[in-house]
Amino acid sequence: MQKSEVLFAFGVIVVMIGAVFGGFMLSNVASGKGGTGSSSGQPYDLTIVITTNNWFNSTIGYEPAFFVLQNDQILSSANISLPAGVPIHLTIINYDSGAASTPSVYANVSGTVGNVVFIANNTNVNSTQPAGAGSAINISGAQPVGSVNDSSIAHTFTVQLGTATVLNVPIVPSSIESATFTLAAGAYNWHCMASCGSGSAGWGGAMDTPGWMAGVVYVS
Repeated sequence: MQKSEVLFAFGVIVVMIGAVFGGFMLSNVASGKGGTGSSSGQPYDLTIVITTNNWFNSTIGYEPAFFVLQNDQILSSANISLPAGVPIHLTIINYDSGAASTPSVYANVSGTVGNVVFIANNTNVNSTQPAGAGSAINISGAQPVGSVNDSSIAHTFTVQLGTATVLNVPIVPSSIESATFTLAAGAYNWHCMASCGSGSAGWGGAMDTPGWMAGVVYVS
C-alpha cells in the first residue's frame, strides 16, 4: 500500500469514529499529567484503553490493564488528573472480549450526564462492507443505555470518594463507550469492580494494583 493510501485510510477511520459519538473525539486525551481541554471551563477529554495479555509477574502471568491515551502515547492510569467543575468527555476503548463476575449494583450507570453511557459494539455497528466497490464500513451510531446485564460486563470504571460511588460506567466486552461527567475538586479512588484478576475469585493480582485495575483521580 502506498503512503498516500495509508494516510487516506487513516483519515477515513478517524472520521468514522467521530461519527459514532457525534463529536466525542478519541485523540489528545487526559492522563496523570494532563490532557485536552483548558482551565477556562472548556470540555476536557479523557480516553481509557483496556488491553489484555499484559505481563504481571511470573506467578500470575498475564492480566488485563487500564491505560490512558495522551498525545498518541499509552500511559499509566495509576494517577489521573482532571479539571474541576468542567465537563469530562470520557471514551473507553475495551479490547477485552471476556466477561467477569460483577455485583449487580455496578451494572447501573451513575454519575454521567443522564446516567447513561453510549456503547458501540457489534449490536449497532455494521461491520460488513455495503454494496459497491470500495465502500467503507457503515456506522449507525452508539446506543445510550442506563444499565447492562451484569453477566455481560468485562470491567467497570468506578470512581469513589470514601465509600460513596460518584461515577460508575459498566464496560461490555469488545466495545467502545463514551459518556460525559463532572467532578468537584478532590482526590478520588477509581477501581474496576468486575472480578477480572487472578485467584480463585478473580479479585487478586491486578485488581488492587495501581495502574492496572485501580488508581487515584486527582481533580483540581
